[in-house]
Amino acid sequence: MKKYTKKIRQETLREILAGRRIGDQAELRTALRKRGFPATQATISRDIRELGVVKAQVGPGQFAYQPPASGAAAPPSLEAARKRLALLFRDFVTGVDGASHLIVVKTTPGNASGVASLIDGFRRPGILGTVAGDDTILIVADTELRRSEFERELRALLQGA
Repeated sequence: MKKYTKKIRQETLREILAGRRIGDQAELRTALRKRGFPATQATISRDIRELGVVKAQVGPGQFAYQPPASGAAAPPSLEAARKRLALLFRDFVTGVDGASHLIVVKTTPGNASGVASLIDGFRRPGILGTVAGDDTILIVADTELRRSEFERELRALLQGA
């Protein structure tokens, strides 16, 4: 196995996304592997988040990962991140339910990871973390009160508020 650095892997990921439409992480993993980067799904998710890559609609019912604009240096402001989360909720989220310290967010198939990544990016106090599957996100809060507050915010996003 060849040794490589995170920087080189991320540059390669950026090149792949700039050169063709990639619709899911499995396809991205295959493209990276063909270029000599045997990255795991967790590594790819982390790279996507760190690079500011987003999944965007590219046609009717078609979505693809989009690299950030070249020269994009600073991460988005909290307000910009909220707007992006509102768009993701409008397009991909189908339900929000909570119990105890947990919130379950249901998405359309294949979109949980992108929504969870943006939720993680808020680094909201009291939110211990998220786990994303294909169409389900589990959010873990440190208290029931914080869970309840965050659940209300997510429900408001789902209702377009």
